Amino acid sequence: MDPTEQARPIIVGYEDTPQGRDALSMGVALARATGEPLTLAGAYGPAAVLSRGELDERAAEIGERLERVAEPVRADLPTGVEVAAIPGSSAAAALQALSEALDARALVLGSCHRGPVGKVLMGSVAERLLNGAPCPVVVAPRGIAEGDEPRLRTICVGFDDRAEGWSALQRAAQLAGAAQARLRVVTALPPLTGTLAAPTMPAELVAERDRHAEIELARAVESVSERLEAEPRLVRGYPQVVLADQAADVDLLVTGSRGYGPFRRVLLGSVSTALMRSAPCPVMVVPRTAKFEPTGEGMAAEDELAKTR
Repeated sequence: MDPTEQARPIIVGYEDTPQGRDALSMGVALARATGEPLTLAGAYGPAAVLSRGELDERAAEIGERLERVAEPVRADLPTGVEVAAIPGSSAAAALQALSEALDARALVLGSCHRGPVGKVLMGSVAERLLNGAPCPVVVAPRGIAEGDEPRLRTICVGFDDRAEGWSALQRAAQLAGAAQARLRVVTALPPLTGTLAAPTMPAELVAERDRHAEIELARAVESVSERLEAEPRLVRGYPQVVLADQAADVDLLVTGSRGYGPFRRVLLGSVSTALMRSAPCPVMVVPRTAKFEPTGEGMAAEDELAKTR
């Protein structure tokens, strides 16, 4: 993290369940990599069905529980650990409000308890937040807390030449730079479909599409900081299948959101939805209109600025 930049916490939506511990494990890994503080958040409510006294009692209970969980984590995270017992009409609404209030770097959740061990499967809270959160949302695979401590050694980003692709690339580069991780930049080449009259696309059009993709992928890799070990991969296949395959040997998969929702919000498209239901590694979805800054952390232009300081 740039020492001149205001700290933006990693928020972990925590509950005392295996899934909550998975989220905490992933949140600690992200906080350690980025140098950002960690906030453990527990939701309570809704106020409509609880009295004032019941709300206060519930808040105190959750706060004490979070403090017990946070205490051993503080020794490992010099950037700090805070706790927040937050009211809301639902857990998703409470976490969304907190992420907005704190300008969070990311919001981390666990997978649904019905999912297979080692795979991501978003639950109802994650699904609601993925259609409304103002910051990147990370879902940890079920059971990640039971294995070795998560580390960010290889980060994979799904890239295409659109606004959300560049925003995802920058966030992945930022994380890779902070964690000293390898960066894999993947572009998928889905089959081109023709018309009923001409079901097969002309070879020259396919070749032109492929050349354009190669150029854009090379430009993407050249745009990241020279201190990163960035590897381009151009793979034929549908994006959700290609990225799920590429996620098999990485520590975090970063993707943009393609849906068309409220400004500066995550809204799942078909690719990110598919990955949130089956990916074999933690998945981060970046808001579709997150601001792309060519001189930001992890980008090549940042190197040039550093030389003038």
